[in-house]
Amino acid sequence: MNTPSKYGIIGKSEEIQNLIATIEQVAPTPLTVLIQGESGTGKELVARAIHHLSLRKSKPYIAVNCGAIPSGTLESELFGHRKGSFTGAYEDRQGFFEAANGGTIFLDEIGEMPLETQVKLLRTLEQGEFIRVGENQARKVDVRVLTATNRELSEEVQAGNFRRDLYFRLKTITLLVVPLRKRREDIPLLAEFFMRDYSDQNNLRYKPISPAAIKILTDYPWEGNVRELRNVIQTLCIMERESVIRPETVLKHLEKSSLYPQAVRDSRLPVKVHNKDIEQVERELILRQLFLLRQDVEEMKELLHGALSTPLNNNQLSDISTMINSMKQIRDEDISQAELNHDHSSISDMEKEMIRKTLEKFYGHKRKAAQALGISERTLYRKIKDYDIDASQYK
Repeated sequence: MNTPSKYGIIGKSEEIQNLIATIEQVAPTPLTVLIQGESGTGKELVARAIHHLSLRKSKPYIAVNCGAIPSGTLESELFGHRKGSFTGAYEDRQGFFEAANGGTIFLDEIGEMPLETQVKLLRTLEQGEFIRVGENQARKVDVRVLTATNRELSEEVQAGNFRRDLYFRLKTITLLVVPLRKRREDIPLLAEFFMRDYSDQNNLRYKPISPAAIKILTDYPWEGNVRELRNVIQTLCIMERESVIRPETVLKHLEKSSLYPQAVRDSRLPVKVHNKDIEQVERELILRQLFLLRQDVEEMKELLHGALSTPLNNNQLSDISTMINSMKQIRDEDISQAELNHDHSSISDMEKEMIRKTLEKFYGHKRKAAQALGISERTLYRKIKDYDIDASQYK
């Protein structure tokens, strides 16, 4: 798969393409840039792209996380200090601005910067000079400043937590990195890239992600954005032994997040659930799972066909055996018949059939069946009783 990537930024969405175009436009200029976006969206990646496309690309690039440095030492870290200026200052020290002279400094989480340090930053921006802690002599510096924040700085200004004059000085050019949930068409590309990249870097077997699993990833809200997606894919690459990443595998890992219950509702329902009664929601969950299972069977058939056309090693034989067993559990002709009868069966009939098939797949294990269907175990017990299903026959 050829993943669309430019300057390390992956995506084909309109939002990403507009972002790249703006980066290319502002990078050659000396202007200060404020990069806004939620945590994990890739703001530093944007800053690096700006630097590498600028006239300063051969000079230093230094990234500083203002939120990770104690407020009492941030000024010293940025501008340096003189020996003996405070307890622990055992020698003269160069700050980040001095080290970045001629190049670019990226101040991440600028909203975390203390007000007293903001004053000195504004002077550096306006006059191109700074004073080390413990000194009186100003030093000249030529640095392009890029900043980033996940806060709404205008609100911080109103609250008195951020200087108004510095805010207007920083927002000369503002770039917005939209959250991953607002550019869902990029999620399959990112997932594929992370899986291949992590496999190559760690000499691990590449595991393709099935279309049904990709659908779940695409519909998940990703409040941790690209960082969260990358971490999930890396976990799947390391921890899962299957040759193909399946929907149930993805759900198992997403379930560990506190966001899982809402995420499952959002990802597996074809429409929003806010105005629906619980019965309708449950039925749509079950029907959705029916078609996901249908997709899984098609994928297994394709993999089996491809495997039989080449010589097989022991690992491949084991994978094929697993696929055959899975196909026995979910018979393709039964699912096809359920689809063909869609117009002639009631929703209740289809729901009953789906519950029966899922119980059969998991050998009557009700907890696993409930998880696969996206409903509670209590709800499954009630529906088994309502539909008079003998779950014991599948054990």
